[in-house]
Amino acid sequence: MPQNNDDLLLAIGRLEGKVDSLLATMRKHDQELTLMDSRIRRLEQHKFLTLGAAAVIGAVASTLIELVTR
Repeated sequence: MPQNNDDLLLAIGRLEGKVDSLLATMRKHDQELTLMDSRIRRLEQHKFLTLGAAAVIGAVASTLIELVTR
């Protein structure tokens, strides 16, 4: 427990430094999370486009095979 005002001010200063450090870390993590969210969203969009293209190619190939084998 602080003995006098100087000790109290020192303890408050240390606490303020730790809070500032935590806030900076939280901002960094928020930025990283935003970046990762954007990357995941792009990957998901590419995945759906690829699956859609594969479905179209499969349908066209099936139709062509059906026409050729008649």
